[in-house]
Amino acid sequence: MPVDGEVADTARSQSRRQSDSARRYLDFEATTPALRSTVEFAARSVGFAIAQLNVLDEDTQYTLVNVGGPPVSTVDRADTLCDDVVRTGDPAVVALGRVHATTRQRAILDDNGIASYASVPLRGREGLVIGTLCLLDRTPRSLSGEQMQELEQFASVLEEQLDLHRRVGSGVIRLGSDNDIADSIADGHIVPWFQSIVDLRTEEIVGFEALARWHHPTRGMVVPADFVPFAEASELIIDVDLSVLTQAAAEMKKWHVHRPDLRLTVNISGRHLAHPDGVSHLERAIASSGVSPSSISLELTETTAVTPGPLLRRHIDDVHRLGFRVLLDDFGSGWSSLERLVTLQPDGIKIDGHLTRFVDTVAGRAMIRSLAGVAKDLDLTMIVEGIESREQADAALELGCTLAQGYLWSRPQSAQSVLRTIADSVGSG
Repeated sequence: MPVDGEVADTARSQSRRQSDSARRYLDFEATTPALRSTVEFAARSVGFAIAQLNVLDEDTQYTLVNVGGPPVSTVDRADTLCDDVVRTGDPAVVALGRVHATTRQRAILDDNGIASYASVPLRGREGLVIGTLCLLDRTPRSLSGEQMQELEQFASVLEEQLDLHRRVGSGVIRLGSDNDIADSIADGHIVPWFQSIVDLRTEEIVGFEALARWHHPTRGMVVPADFVPFAEASELIIDVDLSVLTQAAAEMKKWHVHRPDLRLTVNISGRHLAHPDGVSHLERAIASSGVSPSSISLELTETTAVTPGPLLRRHIDDVHRLGFRVLLDDFGSGWSSLERLVTLQPDGIKIDGHLTRFVDTVAGRAMIRSLAGVAKDLDLTMIVEGIESREQADAALELGCTLAQGYLWSRPQSAQSVLRTIADSVGSG
């Protein structure tokens, strides 16, 4: 029979497994017309005004489909009624006036102006509850046993749709015009999420990479692969990058209250350095945060081929004078090459995740070992992306790599989750 400590460890392990399973449904644009239609039909079938498809990881509830309610993207999991459903794995019906509703449940309903709540769990491929089909209404409602069975049937359909979408991925969203992205930037819907960068020798977090996420008011959460290529076709990518940089720098200011040593890396399209005012834009983007450019690395992305020239060289020198560090992103594919190490003189390189996948092969190990040697000889920072297993991490360290990021340690997280992680790590240290 397990002792108390063993029971606690098992509970934490279950919580972690649930969170990891849920996040597998957040790595793509999950909102399709089919998902939205299923959620709409579920609401109509029982006469509720608002319906949501929510996915919950360890800290956060993400609303992927929202029908009939005000725009919402993420909230603290602890402040939601769906937290109860995911923890227990049981359907729930809660009304503001119901005697059996807990004080916490009544408070959440009251705070959100909701009189009725009904929810059924959604299970992922791993068999764990990853979210909910959640119905809300501002007027008191009750549900019969037959209606709850209907919701569970709709939930089964959603589970199949999510699993199919997870297996095949999604196509690029067809956007109507440039205004879709421009308006979303102005409205604050394109925000940074963060993935930790760790020291392979200690596995301590040394910084975070900011990654753009579009919290679309009707399509749900959209990942970069579904809108950055569109933005790259015009100078909209400059506006996306600057918005993400501004917000990420403000978040880093909060990190430094607990960990002043943490660094931030941000993707920057080569278009910035080909623009006459590119450097001044970058400088202004972080001015309001009060953070030092010396704490920030700019990752030049490979999505836009940039022709080296006097303006580009001068801009690299200018961002260095401001204190920024410059990394070549996705090194080992695309336009980044050894020649760029000479012409651009960056401070470091990011090894492309596609190359990391071959770390267990003779050729892959030889290439990564060689790049690590070049980085050491040139006194460059080198970060290995795409580490997903302990074996890959051990191999990378053996080959001379010291910094890495990947799903082994962290999937991209909201700013709120990152700040909580940092504060908790300092508090427990």
